[in-house]
Amino acid sequence: MAKKPPTVDPLNAHLARLLERIGEVARALRWQQATGAGLSPLQIRILGFVCDHPNVPVRVARLADELQVTRPTVSDSVKLLVDRGLLARKPDPHDGRSHTLRLTAEGRRNLPVAEPFTEALAALPVQEREMLLLALMRMLASLLESGDVQVQRMCWTCAHYRGDRTGRHHCQLLATDLAVAELRTDCPEHEAAA
Repeated sequence: MAKKPPTVDPLNAHLARLLERIGEVARALRWQQATGAGLSPLQIRILGFVCDHPNVPVRVARLADELQVTRPTVSDSVKLLVDRGLLARKPDPHDGRSHTLRLTAEGRRNLPVAEPFTEALAALPVQEREMLLLALMRMLASLLESGDVQVQRMCWTCAHYRGDRTGRHHCQLLATDLAVAELRTDCPEHEAAA
């Protein structure tokens, strides 16, 4: 006898489709920006990641982990970005065999702009944006716990976080309470909680 498929809550199914649609819009926008700059969507993502981490050594291995693609794929894209003068390789002072990546001025000019999303979010009241941020962080934490997401440096998975994930948020490292808008989803000081 065949098993019945599990019943899916209609609201959950609707929200899942909506999130997927927003992801499709984001990919389409990234594709437009990439092709307009003569780049691939992956190359745009690499430029964005390097830009967002100016004080952290970014190497090919880290990009592969962060962007969830293979090292050879990232390496090929990085080589093209370096050849085009959008990224610069800097020798690692601690390891002569390694190098870190830095954005060049030309690379900065090719960064994507998320205007449609920022404009749409600006139309929402602050309270709704904060509720959306908390809900998305809960989803991301759940995906991390299930193993569907591999890398995440958000407050809630950090050893320094003290709070209830709803109304009270405190960072021991910074020794301060955090407003919802101050919660981090990509913290350079993140230390994975035990």
